[in-house]
Amino acid sequence: MPYISFIYPEALWLLIIPVVMIAVALLGPRRLSPMRFWGSLIVRTLIAVFLVFAFAGIQFIRPVDRLTTVFLLDGSDSMPASTRAQAEAFIRAALQEMPPDDQAAIVVFGGNALVERAPDSDRRLGRITSIPITNRTNIEAAIQLGMALFPADSQKRLVLLSDGGENSGRAIDVARLAASRGIPIDIVDLALVETDAEALVASVEAPNGVRDGQEALIVATVESTVAQRATVRLIDDVGVVAERELDLGPGATRVEFVVPIKGSGFQRYRVQVEAAQDGRVQNNEAAALIRVQGPPRVLLVARNAADARPLATALTAADIVAEIIAPEAAPRSLADLSAYDALVLVNTPARALPVGLMQAIPGYVRDLGRGLLMIGGEESFGVGGYGRTAVEEALPVYMDVRNRELRPDLAIVFVIDKSGSMDACHCANPDRGGPITSSSERKIDIAKDAVAQATALLSPQDTVGVVTFDGAAFPTFVATRGATVEQVMDAVSGVEPRGPTNIRAGLLRAEEMLQQVDARIKHMILLTDGWGSGGDQLDIAARLREQGITLTVVAAGSGSATYLQQLAAEGGGRYYPAADMADVPQIFVQETITAIGNYIVEQPFVPVRYSNSPILAGINAVPPLYGYNGSTLKDTAQLILATEDQQPILATWQYGLGRSAAWLSDTKGKWARDWLTWDGFPRFAAQLIGDLTPRGGSDVRAEVTVAGGETVVRLMTAAGQNDLTVTATLIGGDGSRHEVRLTQVAPNQYQARLESPVPGTYLVQIAGNRGDRVVVQETAGMVVPYSSEYRSAQANPGLLAELANVTKGRFIEQPTEVFSRINLVFSAQEIALPLLLLALILLPFDIALRRLMLRRSDFGVLGRLAGRFQPAGSVPVAPDPVLGRLRSARDQARRRMAGEQQPLTPPPAVPSLSTSPSHPVDPSKTETADALARLRAAKERARRRITGDDNDGGGTTS
Repeated sequence: MPYISFIYPEALWLLIIPVVMIAVALLGPRRLSPMRFWGSLIVRTLIAVFLVFAFAGIQFIRPVDRLTTVFLLDGSDSMPASTRAQAEAFIRAALQEMPPDDQAAIVVFGGNALVERAPDSDRRLGRITSIPITNRTNIEAAIQLGMALFPADSQKRLVLLSDGGENSGRAIDVARLAASRGIPIDIVDLALVETDAEALVASVEAPNGVRDGQEALIVATVESTVAQRATVRLIDDVGVVAERELDLGPGATRVEFVVPIKGSGFQRYRVQVEAAQDGRVQNNEAAALIRVQGPPRVLLVARNAADARPLATALTAADIVAEIIAPEAAPRSLADLSAYDALVLVNTPARALPVGLMQAIPGYVRDLGRGLLMIGGEESFGVGGYGRTAVEEALPVYMDVRNRELRPDLAIVFVIDKSGSMDACHCANPDRGGPITSSSERKIDIAKDAVAQATALLSPQDTVGVVTFDGAAFPTFVATRGATVEQVMDAVSGVEPRGPTNIRAGLLRAEEMLQQVDARIKHMILLTDGWGSGGDQLDIAARLREQGITLTVVAAGSGSATYLQQLAAEGGGRYYPAADMADVPQIFVQETITAIGNYIVEQPFVPVRYSNSPILAGINAVPPLYGYNGSTLKDTAQLILATEDQQPILATWQYGLGRSAAWLSDTKGKWARDWLTWDGFPRFAAQLIGDLTPRGGSDVRAEVTVAGGETVVRLMTAAGQNDLTVTATLIGGDGSRHEVRLTQVAPNQYQARLESPVPGTYLVQIAGNRGDRVVVQETAGMVVPYSSEYRSAQANPGLLAELANVTKGRFIEQPTEVFSRINLVFSAQEIALPLLLLALILLPFDIALRRLMLRRSDFGVLGRLAGRFQPAGSVPVAPDPVLGRLRSARDQARRRMAGEQQPLTPPPAVPSLSTSPSHPVDPSKTETADALARLRAAKERARRRITGDDNDGGGTTS
């Protein structure tokens, strides 16, 4: 039955207000007629009651018989095709039994949840098209989305069709929320459906660390649901190591392989199973990583192998494996880079490094605890373009000289081609008649943007100028010290491409501009496609270099002239072939950073020791050097060797778990030629690399176990290493990082359990800290071969039963049970607003009853019509004498205001009623008439006295 309720029932105490109002009205004096009094009291009481009810949040509650059911259909890979078909058939049959007023919705879920059908009363089920992420089962997401689909005014029910094999999220937590809202979760257990035969590799166990030359035991667990013949293979990075034919029984079979281990770093071993009866191929392979511990292994990346060969020879003499590799052949992933204990960049520019390597270096040092060393030279540090890169982040020095007193001032002039060819994109060599096609943005506009971005990098002590040229050269922006980006942009904004190309004129005007500037570093950046008259301009480039002015050339477009590279080489700068004009702004930025950091000092000096370090252990004196790269030491770095004015030569620092170092001189026969012939150089090189490589120990052991959807990380330490802060960092192949805290579970043993990440190869870096100091460090490998979705024992009937029990749901076997009613649901409709409106409507009536005196004549025609319908035998009501006097006074006032001077008219004679025996004379009425006559006479005498009319007869009126 419908009933009334209140959101704030405590507010009903305010009903005492209308009670007090009634009491005051009844006990006080009454100035209104009884009808007006009682009418006003009733209306005022209703207004007060309505206001109190609205303030209390009055609601109208009525029962709701309509039911909305949301089907949650498991669409993950753990559902075979036959099971999925039976689940859809169940939903189709249930919809046919749906009552006319009910609704149904469908949510398909896997790793995520998707709405296949919104709540609707349609009994038809079409083809289900939603495809969720299939390698996971997230029942929590399905329940959350299902609850969001329910309308407010209906009964609610969730029907879960799944095997319960949850491997992502926590469905039980959101089920408690559903229970608090009165939403039951009914279960259709799909695990009861018999599945196909299945064979899989459940796990691969291998030792975490093995020394070079030892043998390793690799144990694979292979599972099968039926007895069958199968082939099991062990595969390494080269090929098949071993292969066996086995008879698998129902359940798990243990397969062991013993393999010799050689080399160093992480080595991956995979185990595959191939069976005759197999439902899925996703779970037929698993893998493990083995860390091979050999002598320290160092990777030297050098653009010119001769620059790194003296260092490699010194390291080899100290029993350190050193491998020289070209930049283009360097590892591009963190997993491949982890095979080395340290990475050395030898006089190699940043632009030569693979993008993957550049991105992996910070994680290689910070997360894996490995070492990084940069060797100086003409293409290293700032001159190599490492400013503001990920490598600079990991090194102990900044790439430029940040002290204004030490950093040389820079004068840079941008020489921009604004000929007609810069109005469109050259797509072929014009000399060959290739077409010129237009792009969405002109070359000249890209050049303007590049100049602006490069100017923003300069400091107030630097000088910038812009020269543009077509058939002639123009000083578009005169070389100015401390110029702002806005000033430069205002100068170049009006430049438009037109005319022929005269590169020589542009270079000569830029040369003239730089000759008038006093700066220690003078640099030109020429942007052109090179097609024009005047030759190759090599003579100007040579003359510029003699004056200490370097020239960098950016070839604008893929159809640029081939001699531009030779022009840049002759000018002592760099050559950038910008096949895509969109790359030009970034090239200008990088070249400007290089020019800013181009602080190479070439003078003989003997490095001064500024601090003690294991690198210089046993070394008392060092040979002289003849040059170095300028840089700025970072605040927390350790300065070991420097010039007399404290310019860094050798610096180290701790970066995360690893260490890095900067050697600002070279390792070839130029700046460090005396070091290469020094008998202490092998010792210095070995101790430098030894300070950077990880400090592992046999008393520390790490284990990582992947068991289905759970991963267990353990760390065993030496005796006495308790109460440490231990953190494990899982590093994916894409550079992703996930940290987890290990808790101490036993003396010298720490452990953490976490949900297994997505399939892939991971490095696990474990570090134990005591305060701010790292005292324990170990690296382990982990492979998640496939999602636990593909395990044969995926079903979880216990979870399904718990979901039904928490929400008071049921296990359903027949489609007819889906739409049966379990409990009564009520719909609440708030009616506070209508009561407020009704109170506002009643307020004018209350005012009218208490304030207005209305007669029939006030209603005009309606009043006269009402008089006609008055009953014939009714007695006319005698006029009120007081009202009559008031009306008479009003009429006289109106006449006087209108200027009428009429004598006072005596009141009409009251007909004598004494002559009629049926109307006796009323004495009170006679007295009233006499009183009015006397008042009028007095009023007239007062008027005459004021106007002087009372003295015309000389008498006195009494």
